[in-house]
Amino acid sequence: MTYGWAILIVIIVAAALYALGVFNPATFTGRTATGFQTVGAPSDWNLNSSGGVTLKFSNSKMATALTIYNITTTLAGTPIIHQVNITNLGPGSSTDIYLVGLGTQTAGSTYSLKMAILYNAGGLDHTDTGTITGTVG
Repeated sequence: MTYGWAILIVIIVAAALYALGVFNPATFTGRTATGFQTVGAPSDWNLNSSGGVTLKFSNSKMATALTIYNITTTLAGTPIIHQVNITNLGPGSSTDIYLVGLGTQTAGSTYSLKMAILYNAGGLDHTDTGTITGTVG
């Protein structure tokens, strides 16, 4: 009988933790940016449920002005090329870039968005790659 009560309490505690989302991996996913060795990671970003993402880029790593031509995004295995044409992003300056067409997303779900940024600095074309993760807003 004593073991029965102990097992019942363990089941109730496990059910309460499950209801609070403790066992949901999405609750452990924070906003992270990895890669982006030359241009630098976006300083802020938000993916909304209609499939649009806002990126705040700063030219904090380059000593020269750069021009961003396009950004290729890959979400769930589908690459999309976005023409952006941001010109003369000087050292220390920043800009907001809004990309659309990433498909309808479920609010509150987690995502991992891969990006390849094609840019020109010093007269030469370069590509910088990285990944941003977060929760759909």
